[in-house]
Amino acid sequence: MKAFVFWLTLSSMLIATFVVPFSAQATEPSPPQNKAKDRIGTYDSRAIAVAFAGSAAQRKMMEPLKVAHKKAKHAGDHVEVRRLEAEGKALQDKAHRQAFSTAPVDDLLEFIADALPEIRRAAGVTTLISMWDEKMLARYPGAEKTDVTDALVDAFQPLERQRKTIAEIRKQKPLAPDKMKH
Repeated sequence: MKAFVFWLTLSSMLIATFVVPFSAQATEPSPPQNKAKDRIGTYDSRAIAVAFAGSAAQRKMMEPLKVAHKKAKHAGDHVEVRRLEAEGKALQDKAHRQAFSTAPVDDLLEFIADALPEIRRAAGVTTLISMWDEKMLARYPGAEKTDVTDALVDAFQPLERQRKTIAEIRKQKPLAPDKMKH
């Protein structure tokens, strides 16, 4: 029952959350030459998604969509209202995949791009990789891994309730991507 309440609470928190995709990547595209001496920063992507939900960056990103929806509704433009609602639903579905499963959050890390160099420097890492990205992690065999989840979360300045949700979600296994509704 406790797990159900946790998932229900997190799902409710994310219902109003949408995520705009960005093409920029927060990870380094190719590994350095000397893989044995690499230090990589790993993170739980679900924690990043929860920290982003409700953040100032998320609210700022959502404002144009909300304004356009309100304008279309006021103008009686039902086609545009439906298009915007479909866009919102797609963004919500993506946010759920990011928070409950292992979907990449590179688009969310773009919102804290200015903080990433300092986070890397402070942790002594050259790149950031989701702990769930087995393909990218395999490119760094023998690399020392340092968890930088907390530093990335802090950059979003989450509320205390988000921090509690993040702590709980990190105790759970992510849902399999094929179990997520699209």
